[in-house]
Amino acid sequence: MSWFSKLLLPGRLRTGPTALLPARPDPKTLLAVAQLADPEARTDGDDILAGGSRIQPPVELTADVLAKLGVPDDDGLWACRIAAEGPLPVDFFDKSLAEGIAYRLGGWSLCQGEPLDPAEDAGDPLVYLPAVPEPEEILPVLSEALRHAEAVDAEKWPEGELIEGVVHVPVRGGRVADVYAGADVLVTIEEGHRLPPAAQTRWPYLTEIAIARVSPVTRTEEPEGEDADLADGPAEGVPDPDAAPGPLDAASGTDADTDAGSDTDAGSDAEDVPSGNDAEGADEVRAALLVRAAVAVTLANALRGIAADSRGFQLAEPADVLPGGYA
Repeated sequence: MSWFSKLLLPGRLRTGPTALLPARPDPKTLLAVAQLADPEARTDGDDILAGGSRIQPPVELTADVLAKLGVPDDDGLWACRIAAEGPLPVDFFDKSLAEGIAYRLGGWSLCQGEPLDPAEDAGDPLVYLPAVPEPEEILPVLSEALRHAEAVDAEKWPEGELIEGVVHVPVRGGRVADVYAGADVLVTIEEGHRLPPAAQTRWPYLTEIAIARVSPVTRTEEPEGEDADLADGPAEGVPDPDAAPGPLDAASGTDADTDAGSDTDAGSDAEDVPSGNDAEGADEVRAALLVRAAVAVTLANALRGIAADSRGFQLAEPADVLPGGYA
């Protein structure tokens, strides 16, 4: 790389979505990770094409380049820049692709100058479905998959009906079609989403799909930005239909949930915690995420759907939702 290219490199990496990785990824591993988001991802020379985006080959970043990017790391990192093939990325897929690659390879993502540790916010598992399932179809599955609710909370679910341990709240207004709640897991069925690459491969004849979003009944932290409206919904009865994000917008909203730019250490491990209480809390968060991922995988298998994480990467089993699986 020439000195002129090195001079321009920080600016190019800072503007576009970039995955910052602790080690040079094997090309086959990088392709396998990309195929989780787009099963038709393929190599194109040294690049990988996935979902209308181009994953450029990894470039080693030395400490001086990282300092210009605002990422403190003395050992160096490897950067894979993501570039949209068209004039504009579709549904922020290039950003979610960078975050998903970093999540699975134990790294960071960088977009518009802000470094982000994706492991700090795994988001909610999703299930892509060809259509909104009828209650008679999904309730038996959820009754087996969820920890049962003992009764309907009339204040939270004024229109809810307890059926075999699952509270069913029909909405049929806006994008949200149905809400199902167990003791600690909420399943929100949203309709009218554009097809992400994984769903487009499975159902090329469809123009839109439904999404089942698996989230906690109550959250311990209040999200900021666009997700705040969605999180406030259950407390008032039903999630706000107009606040429901698109199929991959959950990924694009994660930068609002995590302030990674002010207190990041790219050389630290995602699971490093300052105290025993925090370590116990991290284990609880991890366990709860696995529970929600298990519900998503169960729903996908029973309803012939596709289980995915919040960034649109497919889940074959619940453990796939944990960070660093391909590191």
